[in-house]
Amino acid sequence: MNKKELFYKAIIWQIIGLSWISILSYIWFGSWLRSLSFSIVLLIVSIFVYILYELAWNKIIKNKR
Repeated sequence: MNKKELFYKAIIWQIIGLSWISILSYIWFGSWLRSLSFSIVLLIVSIFVYILYELAWNKIIKNKR
């Protein structure tokens, strides 16, 4: 998987996650504005953590071959 595909895969997964995070954080915060603010920050951080995870995973797999 190239880096561009990896980025798009991460975006799609985060959109799915954003939906769940927004609903659960709304239940926690009781406010859609606070919920969406929290969810967007978490979304941005999660995208980059996921990409780093995938890159590290691919590097480990390559080294084992």
